Amino acid sequence: MADFPSLAPQSRTYTPGSYAVLRSTTLSGVETTVRKNNAAVNYRLRLTFTSGSTSQQKQIFSHYAIQNRFQPFDLPSSVLQGSALTFPSGYQWIYANPPAVAYDPGVIKVSVELQLIPPYSI
Repeated sequence: MADFPSLAPQSRTYTPGSYAVLRSTTLSGVETTVRKNNAAVNYRLRLTFTSGSTSQQKQIFSHYAIQNRFQPFDLPSSVLQGSALTFPSGYQWIYANPPAVAYDPGVIKVSVELQLIPPYSI
């Protein structure tokens, strides 16, 4: 398992996870909620990297080509440096979508959306 490249993003957008629940309404109109598991799911982290060269772009796309959605990976501390984000222990990241690239004159922006997945055992 290869860690995500040690790059510092220019922006981060974080969406916290939630628990899977089953909601139902009784005949009397009272809503009941039952939590289906004890692991929160669907944590999302969107990172944007801005660079004047293609080296960062190559690192991210190479990592995506190897890991894709099938191989979970860890984030190095450089990606989260300066933020107060914490995540549950044992969870790892996968790509939610392929990386996206935007080219402006002299500036390359690479955006990555990651999804945190709970640990599992077979």
